[in-house]
Amino acid sequence: MHTQSRNLTVLAALLPLAAVAACGSQTVSVGSTPVTGVRWNVESVTVDGATAQAPESAYVEFPSADRARGYNGCNSFDAEAEIDGDTIRIGRSTVTMSMCMDKKQRDFEKTFSRAIGGSNEARTDGDHLTLTTDDGDTIALVKERPAPLTGTEWTVTSLLSDDVATSLPPEVAGRARMTFEKAGEAGKDGAATGSLGCNRFRAKAEFRDGHLTLGRPVTTRVLCQGPRMATERALLKLFAQKLSYEIQGRTLTLTAPDGTGAVAGAGRG
Repeated sequence: MHTQSRNLTVLAALLPLAAVAACGSQTVSVGSTPVTGVRWNVESVTVDGATAQAPESAYVEFPSADRARGYNGCNSFDAEAEIDGDTIRIGRSTVTMSMCMDKKQRDFEKTFSRAIGGSNEARTDGDHLTLTTDDGDTIALVKERPAPLTGTEWTVTSLLSDDVATSLPPEVAGRARMTFEKAGEAGKDGAATGSLGCNRFRAKAEFRDGHLTLGRPVTTRVLCQGPRMATERALLKLFAQKLSYEIQGRTLTLTAPDGTGAVAGAGRG
């Protein structure tokens, strides 16, 4: 994907909403399926009978009953919302203004923007949620499953210090990656492999009682400077100790007893 950001935000009045009765962190369901607090990946959008398959990165989520946000494969949006029974209304929204160079992205963005606004009939079927406008246009969504800890390549996006996350500098973005493997048969140890932003590494890994213990790493010996070396040094502190871990959707948080740690994302963004 190639985008050219213009660092602008536009206010789009999609629908004036009345005061929202439901709010806060209360879980709200359609039928028996919770829809708030869930990331819904966009499968497809159908407008005027024509169906467009969504980019892998497109999603919609409802952090609360009065808010919707998401990403259409080109731009992000943050909108007012109202969930009332089997009706979901998407209202006033702020939208980023990135100019996507890929024509398919631009075409899908137009289709998605037409379908997402206004009043929608919501229907759930297991892990699937379908939003249908008064005109019959639909957005097909599927609940995102948490990425597994093992077998997933986790790309480090930020470092933690006393519960404060600091994004990696641009020079290191996408370079620090970790993959965890559970112990196998025939006495094979669990392992962690990947890159620390500068050097590649391998270490033993033990998974027990919701914790991950990394052994001392064996690394290559490339000499890096600046942000890449600073990031590597910070990540090396996570080894040879017992870490707690938490997975929310496709985000992994590793935390050491002293409050330091790292946040990493799986696969698509």
